[in-house]
Amino acid sequence: MLNIKYYWFLILLILLTFYRLDLSCFSKECPLEEATDKSFINLPIFIYIREHCTNYIDKYFPSPYSELLLGMTVGLDRLSNVPNFKTALKQTGTIHVVVVSGFNISLVFNCIVSLLGSKYKLKNLFIAQFVTIIYALISGFEPPVLRALVMGSIISWGKYYGRGVDTLLVLVTSGLLMIVIQPLYFFSLSFILSFMATLGLILFSSLIVSLFKKVPFVLIDDFVAGLSAQLLVWPIISYFFGTVSLISLVVNTLILWTVPFTTIFGTIYLMASFVSDFVASLFLIPLYVLMNVFVEGVYFFNSLHVGYFLFKLTGYQLLAYYIFMTLFLIIINIRIFATKSNTVLNHDN
Repeated sequence: MLNIKYYWFLILLILLTFYRLDLSCFSKECPLEEATDKSFINLPIFIYIREHCTNYIDKYFPSPYSELLLGMTVGLDRLSNVPNFKTALKQTGTIHVVVVSGFNISLVFNCIVSLLGSKYKLKNLFIAQFVTIIYALISGFEPPVLRALVMGSIISWGKYYGRGVDTLLVLVTSGLLMIVIQPLYFFSLSFILSFMATLGLILFSSLIVSLFKKVPFVLIDDFVAGLSAQLLVWPIISYFFGTVSLISLVVNTLILWTVPFTTIFGTIYLMASFVSDFVASLFLIPLYVLMNVFVEGVYFFNSLHVGYFLFKLTGYQLLAYYIFMTLFLIIINIRIFATKSNTVLNHDN
């Protein structure tokens, strides 16, 4: 049960959010990029790192492999250089992986902690936090990255101090804090998609796991994660872009396993490039193989020309869908609670 003091904290955050929001942005285009000060990511050191990584990757990888690796590791969007690949990514619903997102932040933090040892040592936590912040700054500090950084920090420090962590509460709190600090994040599509994808994972993953727990499929975790996120994301994509990709769930399930390995090897490859060309070259073949599986998979599924069609939800339909999903969750949770209560009563009798 949520402690009463957190209710007051959430109410305060919600009131501050409404106070800070400029609701006129619903009827005009908000200048998010102009209003958000990112001058700190353009410090000479970060510019040098991004330029070195770009030149080093371009030297050894052809297009679209170079664009893919730069997007996954450094957060540089150069997909305009490869329009055919960009179209294939959109139509297969995989364009979200060619940017640094909350997933990458979690991956970097967990890798650093694993290398250092215990996550319950203060020194290890500080080092992992510092490295993750530097990585976020290098990658551009976009809204999804910042959301994951705030959320991951709250969870990590909560666990360190032995506090129970409610991921839903942490997600809502981190989202509200970001909007209070920068209200225009509320109108940022990347922030909205990142928030809703994470919300879908929190709300639906356990339910979907229970439905497919007996399915002997090696990639079932990727399927569950993809379906959970898509349940709350596809209406937004339909509303803003007028498209729906049914094949995206299949594609994401079959080839998304390459993304964490590519991100990890790619990050190590770039770190090694600052020290030794020989050490960095050891990762060339594994990286090329992983990216080749991803690129060829995207092109193959896109060539099938199935599961992608034009469909644009209206504002009322979008609202109706989320109301329906909310009622669905409430009914499911009531039934689960009733089942558990009956089980306990029968056990006591």
